[in-house]
Amino acid sequence: MDIPEPSLYELRDFMNSNRDCFDKDEDKCITLYIGNTIEKYSHGKYWLKGQLQMTPKDKITKDKLLEAEEIDKRRFTEYGGPCNALEAASIREHNYKFENLQKVLAKYYDILTAEYLRPPEPTDPTNKGGLFYQKLAEQTLVGK
Repeated sequence: MDIPEPSLYELRDFMNSNRDCFDKDEDKCITLYIGNTIEKYSHGKYWLKGQLQMTPKDKITKDKLLEAEEIDKRRFTEYGGPCNALEAASIREHNYKFENLQKVLAKYYDILTAEYLRPPEPTDPTNKGGLFYQKLAEQTLVGK
């Protein structure tokens, strides 16, 4: 099953199509990340976990998430914790956004997996189910 890795823009659009699946913090984190990209100083980019610069069109891969976490750990080891309240607040905000982004991604993959595996609706003859079910039905006696 190949579920495409989403970009920030694709996550936003997906969330808009599935509003009832996401809470206000999850929605806020995507809004904040996109808001970062339109600030003059950002040159159209945002910082994943405050560490890894990305564009909203870049795919958010597991490798990128891990890279951002590794950079964050390495910098904490090198520099220690925040040196003032402003820096502490910035770190807190980046952690908040990153944690909620991970929740959004988990829901994105769960929803698309459920759709991929979904059986057809028995009351609707035009509904053939998700892609996996359709492929399985073509190759086996499932649903016949």
